[in-house]
Amino acid sequence: MKKNEIKTGSKKPPEVKTREQLEDRAFNRMLIWLAAVAVVEVVMVIINRFYIHIRAGELGMKIPLYNTLTVFPIVGVVLFVAFLLLARKRYQAYQAEGGKDGFVQLVLAFGFLALGGFGFLMRNLSAATAPMVLAVIPGLGVLIMVFYLYQKEFLGCATVGAMGLLGLWIYRVFTTGSLYYAYLAFTLVVAVLGIVLAVKLKGTGGVWKERTILQPDAVYLTYYLTVVVTLVLLVAPLVLGAAVAYYAIWVMAAWMFILAVYFTSKLM
Repeated sequence: MKKNEIKTGSKKPPEVKTREQLEDRAFNRMLIWLAAVAVVEVVMVIINRFYIHIRAGELGMKIPLYNTLTVFPIVGVVLFVAFLLLARKRYQAYQAEGGKDGFVQLVLAFGFLALGGFGFLMRNLSAATAPMVLAVIPGLGVLIMVFYLYQKEFLGCATVGAMGLLGLWIYRVFTTGSLYYAYLAFTLVVAVLGIVLAVKLKGTGGVWKERTILQPDAVYLTYYLTVVVTLVLLVAPLVLGAAVAYYAIWVMAAWMFILAVYFTSKLM
């Protein structure tokens, strides 16, 4: 019997022991996520070109595309549930016998969900608002990269900051209105929940239910400051006028750039 085989006869994959192996596995998983994001973005670009910005000579494609996009959410949800169940089954088998852990199936599940959801949005958006979807998808890809490459506290900052940028864009496109107030309330809830989680993690040294979420030397102040900056910039146009939203976008982007430089320096 080979040395790396277990006496019971089952062949489990070698355990990940070294830091290099952990980093390689995380990098490969990040690439799979980014590949899924790229596919979703390409599909949305095609929809944007042949449905939203359809040319006069291509009007015959409008109705078939409309009908196709109508069933996009249904198909997306069905495939999401199917692949999610398959991923769960694979993961249970992985825990018992080894082999594949169902990660690819999990990515496919959320990929189909994104196709259904974003496709439905593109069907109902105008030429002025569709670029939001085309910007949000790469933004999700950036957050995935932050998750795998940076400290987890930067992920919290990046998430809230990205919500701030999107909110200011929504304000400039729709101008106040109930949609913006609803989005502002949603951002506030997410930010506050993040603060509650941060306070709890700080008290437990970054551990949540026996899992290390943040390192003991995590910088919680950066998240608190990001929440304050984001909420102030989101409220500023309501108080100072619509013109402020344009400058607030640049301030928010500058703050995110400062955080990116800071957390990059911490990796060195």
